[in-house]
Amino acid sequence: MNNKFIPIISVFMTISLIVFVTLQFYWLKGYYEALEQDFSNKVHAALESSVKKINDQEVEKYYARYKNFDQEAIANADQPTLTLIQTVEDSASKRQITTYKNIIEKQSIPISPQGDSLNLTKMYTDEALITIKKNQNTPELLTAEQNSQIESGEFNFREFAQLNVKDLPIDQRVDQNSIDSLVSRELKMKGIDTKFGYGIIDSKDQLTTVASSIYKDEKNADSYSFPLYLDSNDQIQYSLALVFPRKGYSLAKNNLPMLLGTFLSLLTILGIYIISINYMMKQKKIAEVKTDFINNMSHEFKTPLATISVATDSLANDKISNNPEKVKYYSHLIKQENLRMKKQIENVLNMSKLERNEVQLFLKETNLRNLIREITESFSLIVAQRDGTITQEFTADRYIVKVDEFHISNALINLLDNANKYSPEVPEISVKTKSDNHWYIIEISDKGIGLDSDNKKKIFEKFFREETGNIHNVKGQGLGLSYVKKIVELHKGQILVESHKGKGSTFTLKLPMTS
Repeated sequence: MNNKFIPIISVFMTISLIVFVTLQFYWLKGYYEALEQDFSNKVHAALESSVKKINDQEVEKYYARYKNFDQEAIANADQPTLTLIQTVEDSASKRQITTYKNIIEKQSIPISPQGDSLNLTKMYTDEALITIKKNQNTPELLTAEQNSQIESGEFNFREFAQLNVKDLPIDQRVDQNSIDSLVSRELKMKGIDTKFGYGIIDSKDQLTTVASSIYKDEKNADSYSFPLYLDSNDQIQYSLALVFPRKGYSLAKNNLPMLLGTFLSLLTILGIYIISINYMMKQKKIAEVKTDFINNMSHEFKTPLATISVATDSLANDKISNNPEKVKYYSHLIKQENLRMKKQIENVLNMSKLERNEVQLFLKETNLRNLIREITESFSLIVAQRDGTITQEFTADRYIVKVDEFHISNALINLLDNANKYSPEVPEISVKTKSDNHWYIIEISDKGIGLDSDNKKKIFEKFFREETGNIHNVKGQGLGLSYVKKIVELHKGQILVESHKGKGSTFTLKLPMTS
C-alpha cells in the first residue's frame, strides 16, 4: 500500500467510527429514556393502586364502629325516601309497571374532637316489574308472585364514604408497616423488584414524620408521587412519594443482555479500529525503516567496494606491483574490506534466521571470564585507533556458564562496537562482570551520547536507529541490538539498558549460571 494513502484511510476510518459511536450512544440514550418512561408508568400505577388500598383501609377502620346501620335501614323499608312508578303500555291488552323504591340515608361519624368526620351515604334500592292485563271494567287479581315482589323488602345496597379530615395528625391516619408492605407488593406485581424508600409529603411540599430511612437519606433524589388524601374541596392534603436509590442498576440489570450485547459490539469495533490503525502505522513505519535500511546498506557496501576498486587499480600499477610492501598493504586492505562486507551480510542473514526461529545454539560449558577477556583485548586495538581505552573489572567468583561461544561473542562485539561508535569524543569503555545468585552479569558501559528516555525500549527493535541528525554519520543497519536481545533470550537470559542523554549508556547482560 502506498504510504501516502495510509493517513487518508486513517482519517476516513476515524470519521466513520466517530459517526457510528455517536449514533450508538444516541440510540442507547433513547433506549434508556424509554426504559425510564416504562419504569415511571409502572411506579405511578403501583402508587395509584397503593393509595386506593390505603384509603380503603382507613375508611374500614372508622366504619367498623357502626355495624348496625344496615339493619336500621332495612327496618325502615316501609318508609322510602324516594319512590318511582313507571307505566308502559306495550299493547292494547297489556301494560307493564316498573317500580323503584330507594332508601337514602346520610350519616356523619365523628373521628376526632377537632371536628374531623367520616361522611357516609348509603342507598338501598328495590325494583319490581309487573305485567297486567288491560281491562277497564274488571280489576285484575293480585297474584301471590306479584304481591311477593311488592312486599319482599329485598334491597340492593350501595354505600359511599368520604373522609372529612383537617386536623388529624398524619401518623394517626396511616401505619408505616402497612405502607411498606402494600407498596412493595404493588411494585412487585408491576415487575419492579428493587430497593425503595417512601415518604408522605404535606400540602406545603414538606416531608412529614411518616417516612422511611431510605427516603430521608435520598430525599433530594428524583421521586415519584401520587395524591394520598384530599380535603372536602378536593385539594391535595398529603401525597405519597417514592424514591429508588438503585434505579439505574435495576434498569441495567433487567435489560442486561441487550446492553451487554451493544457494549460488546461497540468495544469490538473500537478494538478492530485501534488494531487496524496500529497495524497501518506499523506498516508505514516498517516501510520507512526498510527504506532507511536499504539506504544504509547501500552506503555500507559502497564504501568497501570503492576501497576495493581503488586498491585493485593500484595493484595494477607497475610501480606498486613491483613494491612488495605496497602489494602487501593493498592486499590486506582488500581482505579487510571483504571481511567487513561479509560481516554485514552475516548480520542480515543471522537476523533472518532468528526471525524464522532457525538458529540452533550449540551450548557448552565455557569460561566466560577468559572469553570476555580475549574479546575485550582484541577490540581494544580498534578503540586505541581513536586514542580510547577499555577497562576491565572481573569480580565474578563463578564464571563457568553454558553458552554458545559464537553467538555470545558476536553479541559482545556488537555491544562494544556500539559503545565505540556512539562515543563522539575519545571512547571510554568499561567491561565488568559479577555473579548474583544464579545469574552471571556482564556490564558494558560508555560515556557516549546516551539515549533519549523514549528510545530505551525501541533500540531493541529491528532496523531501529536513533536519529543523530545525519543518517550516515554512524555506520550500521540497526540490526545489532535486536540480534543481541534475541541471542540473550535464546540463552534464557535478560538484557537491560540504563542511559542518560549526553552522559552515556550501560548495557547489562544476565545469563543463567550452570547448576
